[in-house]
Amino acid sequence: MKKLFVLGVAALLLVAFSVPAMADVKIGGIIFTDFYYLDRDKDNSISKGMGPDSFTNTAIQLPNITRLYARWTNEDNVGMYIEFGLGQSGGNTIKSSSTSAGIRHAYGWWDVNPMFQILAGHSTTPFSPLNPSQLLGTRSGSVNIIGVGYGDFYSGRFTQVRGTFKFGKAARLEIALVDPNGTLAAGKYGPWNGAEGTDYQTNSTIPRFDISVPLYLGPVHLYPGFLYQYRTVDRLGTANNGVDNSINTYIGTLGLKMGFGPFGIAAEGNWGENWGNTRGLAGTSPSAGLSSARLMSDNTIEDAETYSFWIDLSYKFGPVTPHLIYGQQKSKVKEDIGLSDIEAKSQMYGVSIPIDLAKGFRVRPELMWYDDGDSTISGKKVDYGKYFIGGVQFQITF
Repeated sequence: MKKLFVLGVAALLLVAFSVPAMADVKIGGIIFTDFYYLDRDKDNSISKGMGPDSFTNTAIQLPNITRLYARWTNEDNVGMYIEFGLGQSGGNTIKSSSTSAGIRHAYGWWDVNPMFQILAGHSTTPFSPLNPSQLLGTRSGSVNIIGVGYGDFYSGRFTQVRGTFKFGKAARLEIALVDPNGTLAAGKYGPWNGAEGTDYQTNSTIPRFDISVPLYLGPVHLYPGFLYQYRTVDRLGTANNGVDNSINTYIGTLGLKMGFGPFGIAAEGNWGENWGNTRGLAGTSPSAGLSSARLMSDNTIEDAETYSFWIDLSYKFGPVTPHLIYGQQKSKVKEDIGLSDIEAKSQMYGVSIPIDLAKGFRVRPELMWYDDGDSTISGKKVDYGKYFIGGVQFQITF
């Protein structure tokens, strides 16, 4: 990873100092440092493998949302953007993986004309573009970043080919063909046995489709969108015997963002089936773990249904902008033939307060409460417990 980082820095410097005079180059970076207190109750500690009793700890971490980037454009409306993520890439507050470097973005584009752009490379997709202002605790052991698993679905940064059609200043149509390989980290297809299923998936022969239609209506911005992926699965060592082995993943989304003077509102809702059978980031909460299709005892496939939503209210007082945040995510899937559904609902609520103390220096006090809910599995209730994260994030930008 050190070699990758050195090569990445060298590439950014090469871009900066060897481009023609008419090109435009910008290099920048952001360092995030998390300083927080984590408190898990007994049920949550057990469900997270932290031990048989409640768990508390203080952590000072450099999460890999820390980044270094370069942006280049030329006189022919061609551009390129490269961004490296640096910092702790896994683990939690008691078992941290070493720091590493990895590619967050690497893509280029061509503005063919004022109405059409083509983009190719590795980046975020246009689907579900909004996120709540929650940033503390990426490596807490519960992936606490932008509310994933507790109301937000992040469609992810993947290799894609995208076309953007612009209709004046009021609307766009964005269509991305996304690499279909892989699944959510928290969910896999397979028999439900009280734990994560086994991944028996065979990828589809067509890409994933991510579609968004942003609408800019004065102070009100709307972000409707749709995601679809088709794939088939094979159970290891077992013939399908004519049983339908197809899995359809689809998600509909609607985002809202508006501002009136110092007051701002942002919100987004998502609903669909089999989220776990495509890639993205929906966290590691129990509701994320139940978001995959399940194999029944008769070899049929049962679809998992999931919804999520969040709302973020903010008010700007000079350099201080408090955000009041609430989010919820729920999944359900049938346990087996003739049995009831397994359901899990996760919730978050709290406040995040970015404060600009000097140019390029920001602190973000944040207090967030998380509820992982409970499920009934084989007639037995399982309580996943609750936890709290409170502290401050330091952000230095250049």
